[in-house]
Amino acid sequence: MLAQAENTLLPVSHITVEEQSSYQAQRLFAGRVIGGQRAEIGFELAGQVLTVNVDDGEHVEAGQLLASLDLRALKIERAELKAAQVEVSARLAQIDKDLVRLQALREKSYVSEGQLETLRSNQQATAAQLTQVESKLNGVALRLQKSQLLAPFSGEIAGMQLEAGVLVAAGQPLMQIVQTSRSEAVFGVSEQLGRNLVVGQPLKMFGDFGDWQVNLISVAQNLDWRTQTRAVRVAIPAEAPVVDGNTAYLLLPETREVKGFWLPLQALLEDVRGTWAVYQLVGAKDDSFVLKKRSVQVVYQYEGQVYLRGELHSGDKVVSGGMHRLAPELHVSLAQE
Repeated sequence: MLAQAENTLLPVSHITVEEQSSYQAQRLFAGRVIGGQRAEIGFELAGQVLTVNVDDGEHVEAGQLLASLDLRALKIERAELKAAQVEVSARLAQIDKDLVRLQALREKSYVSEGQLETLRSNQQATAAQLTQVESKLNGVALRLQKSQLLAPFSGEIAGMQLEAGVLVAAGQPLMQIVQTSRSEAVFGVSEQLGRNLVVGQPLKMFGDFGDWQVNLISVAQNLDWRTQTRAVRVAIPAEAPVVDGNTAYLLLPETREVKGFWLPLQALLEDVRGTWAVYQLVGAKDDSFVLKKRSVQVVYQYEGQVYLRGELHSGDKVVSGGMHRLAPELHVSLAQE
């Protein structure tokens, strides 16, 4: 009859606890994804917008033409200057020929030295005039170049405030370009945690775009006086499907000096007045055990595990699941793991 009674013992799964001097908590901080580079751009010159070649949200490559100003006035000025360049060059060429001819005549005493000096002065003045015209031509070329708005780097157009036909001022911000090939995220973390971070350290970040491992780029040395936090920047892998402005969450490990035990969440059972307890397996006889309820205090919970302290010691056996079938003082056996 004894053998039959033992065979009817309810088998339970269990875990042997080991006391820890501390535990590692995962702190959660919210932040924002930003492009690796962001710039507000506009024309360096005032003028009327002739063409707009991109739309808000469009991806562009470095050097791509984004928009241009009306160039008609500049082209007319360039044409006038080129005509002046031809005219002054012709006059200078004629003066050079006259100077050679008069120098030959001077050797035969047919012209005076004063005539030669006058011609040389004309030569210098005409050459200076030609230099001035060429400088103006270079200025027009530069203004023609600056009348075209080019992408300073590859990225995505954002916040565009530009339409064909409108008048714009010099330096007026007309659109943003955000680098998308190398995204980052910025978080404000507590002063103590920020102090312990190391540049290059791998960290875990997640959001609507999934879970990703990121690398720490920098930690601000100074605190934000409004939030009393350190700004932390992390580099996001290029393949992560993030966009500028995404909300992101950063997990940072923090060691807390509290003695206790790790147990699976399903090892807990509700006790009186909102407290928690576990079932300890106390040896009875042969291979049977008696369930003893032990009060515990939950300190921390993360991913199905709880860190707790209470009426337990290293080496104690604790039921790890199936609490709805059990009751204090029940005789059970160990399930085959």
